[in-house]
Amino acid sequence: MTVLTSYPFTSGAFEVWLKEQIQQLSVDTLKSRAVTCTACGEVVGTYIVEYQGHRSRYSPAETYALLKFIAEQA
Repeated sequence: MTVLTSYPFTSGAFEVWLKEQIQQLSVDTLKSRAVTCTACGEVVGTYIVEYQGHRSRYSPAETYALLKFIAEQA
């Protein structure tokens, strides 16, 4: 088994990419009446998503997955 000497996400590139994806998906899912507080992600590190009458707080990974799911259902 090969041991990785450099973890590819240490530069922060993944976090930047994830944030950009969440911002784009938050716009794309507005037509499905999903509202995402992207400022919450900047300030608190978690996002609030309101969808189908429910409001919940999610980690960035969970937010991405939920918004991607909503976008693909539209």
